[in-house]
Amino acid sequence: MMLCTAASRIFLLCCVVAAFSSAVVAMVISPSVASATKSAMELSNKANIDPSFADEACKLWYSILCVNGDDIPLPLSAMPAAHALYASTLARVGRDREALVQHDKSLLYFDKCKASEQITKAEADVLLAKSKSLQRLMRYRDAIIVLKEISSRCHAPDNVSWLRICQSEAIERAALCSMRIGDLDSSILILEDFEKSTHHDENLNPNVAGMLGASLLLKASSKGKNDESYLIRAVQLLQYASDAAVSPIYSWVYHLVTEKADFNPFDSFTNIYAAFAEANNSPFDDAGLIKLDDKVRLHSIINECEKFWPLGYVLPREKDALAREWASKVDSGKLTWMLKDRAGYGSHGNIIATTTEVLSMYDSSESTNEHEDSKLCQQIVHPPMLLNGRKFSLRVYVIYFPEGAVLTPKGKEMHGSEVYLSTEGLVKFASALYSDETSNDIDNQYMTNSGRGDGRSSKQEDFLYLRNQFNENNVDYEEMWMNIRTSIQLVMNRYSSKQHSIDGDICTSDNVSYFGLPKILGFDFMLDDKTNPWLLEVNRFPGLDPRAASDSRVKYSVQYDAWIAATERIGFSAEHMKKFCPQDYKGFSLEQL
Repeated sequence: MMLCTAASRIFLLCCVVAAFSSAVVAMVISPSVASATKSAMELSNKANIDPSFADEACKLWYSILCVNGDDIPLPLSAMPAAHALYASTLARVGRDREALVQHDKSLLYFDKCKASEQITKAEADVLLAKSKSLQRLMRYRDAIIVLKEISSRCHAPDNVSWLRICQSEAIERAALCSMRIGDLDSSILILEDFEKSTHHDENLNPNVAGMLGASLLLKASSKGKNDESYLIRAVQLLQYASDAAVSPIYSWVYHLVTEKADFNPFDSFTNIYAAFAEANNSPFDDAGLIKLDDKVRLHSIINECEKFWPLGYVLPREKDALAREWASKVDSGKLTWMLKDRAGYGSHGNIIATTTEVLSMYDSSESTNEHEDSKLCQQIVHPPMLLNGRKFSLRVYVIYFPEGAVLTPKGKEMHGSEVYLSTEGLVKFASALYSDETSNDIDNQYMTNSGRGDGRSSKQEDFLYLRNQFNENNVDYEEMWMNIRTSIQLVMNRYSSKQHSIDGDICTSDNVSYFGLPKILGFDFMLDDKTNPWLLEVNRFPGLDPRAASDSRVKYSVQYDAWIAATERIGFSAEHMKKFCPQDYKGFSLEQL
């Protein structure tokens, strides 16, 4: 996941270089600080490609910017860029909460340095990066506030191109955040206000047009609004987005709503699988899926199912229970727990700890925001099943269609929720050999997510490889798979039973089913030494862009099958999909649960 655009990275780097060239005038920089800053810049740039460089970059930036308190180690004009680079590097390894602090420091120095009230491109880039950190932390309302600030400050009556582009991105993201919390009306209001400000259709971003057109159709479907002019406007916006081929979502909806007999919504896309991968992050999924994506909320749904969900405690709320129930157990320095951020992704932010270490982390009497700072403290699966001496996890793909009204060639039809399990999936290996002994290489022994590196040190295989390994060792693959299937079915049944329950400020729209879009979820399991599967987490937005040749066949096959299922579910033939059939395709992989 790229956390800052190439343009903004280059700009930030140039800012620092320019500042150093005038350093003899502004201030004297020690050779050690100059050398450390140059190294930190280089490592931050590398970290955008390979996250393994990010930890070292973070340590360097911390030593430069944070060790000496309020001292300003660099020229004042370089401080916004330095803090922004530190923030982007922290975000690269999932430390978004810390990144927010650095974003705010960068913005503070922008205020000190700027000569006018006009927002600069670098400042806008930092604000956008801050909003993305808030989104990843699931703080969608806070992200909307930041994005609206960007939009208001990027108002460009003279139509300066970068200001318009930046404002358009901010509007699109603000509307998406509104959809993430189920607030369709606010999303439409944000988009319509922006549409009015463009004056002419040719100035409207096709993504914004598509989102607005689809949102208007959703509102019409839920309110029973059949005003012809209202629907014509929605279709015009969708046609504009479809012609621009910005997302398969809008092309799909446009072809569906215009009842085209020749249903070929994806013909205009040159790289359909990149488009499918992006479409899985669309605003039009079920806002209630945060109950699965948020590890603390997920724990509240399935914590009674101890057969496949490891024992866990929500901290700090359940610290006393943890202390009481584990006081009599001998710790002896054994790594027992995995602390997980509620909004963590890619295993970033996970901490492996002993019971004593966990309890000591929460000895402080300092007040915390319990909702934002809650962590799931979960027992490590032990002893784990190993393959070739390494721990591994299984990425199991699930395709979900929510219940409700669905637009079909025959009109609106009611459908129940449908869940499909793909027999295609990935085996993700830790990058280091596993050992029960404590070492300095714990993360590389325990963490199996491929997003933690560039693919050179992390290995992935498909489920055919796993089946062959089981067969060679006389292990029953089918029994293990049946247990996974049962676990997923139970989780999705529990989710469905709580789908419309009130959960904080998240609303679930009754009409998210209307477009019949497939939602691909990633369930991560680990096997113990008896081959029992233990669910680790559910990913609402699993990475579907291939990281290497080893996972491209699997990811393309899962997406291909998901859209075939979606096409047939609404009553169209999937014949149009054959032209997109991936190489080495092994046949339809979905099993309905």
